Amino acid sequence: MRSGDNRGGALPAEQPERLSHLQQDALGFFYRWGGALSSTLTHIRSRFQGDLDQYLIYLVFLLDDLSQELRARASGRDAPPRGLNALSIAEVTEIPRETARRKLQILLAERYLERGDDGLYYLGGRYSRNQFFFDLSPLFLDGLTGAASAETVEPEPEFADG
Repeated sequence: MRSGDNRGGALPAEQPERLSHLQQDALGFFYRWGGALSSTLTHIRSRFQGDLDQYLIYLVFLLDDLSQELRARASGRDAPPRGLNALSIAEVTEIPRETARRKLQILLAERYLERGDDGLYYLGGRYSRNQFFFDLSPLFLDGLTGAASAETVEPEPEFADG
């Protein structure tokens, strides 16, 4: 190993002080981000009747929808929405199938999801993408940069993304 090469070796004498400062910065960052995460999850939990598993299921549908849109944009062709069933949701989320099925029924009743003629579930109109990103914005704004609170700029109400 060359004398200037520090892979796997001890830190040079001046680096421990610098590392300690970086560790303190990282601790502060993760403390602020953890606080933002906790606050965000509390807010989201209240939106989904205290059930974060419902949010997780909804998140799977939203991410699938975003994935479909990205593929459609890349190909230059519209893609029809893709539905999911209880078994698919159970496999992705590791929630037991019967529990996933019950939670899907709740999300359906609350209009977070819709059920197609094919028996599959699709995103509903109750919770728009803009609202989803707004709810998560404290994780990117407050927790990372200490910027002004995202709560000061509420998104326009929407019933469905178009």
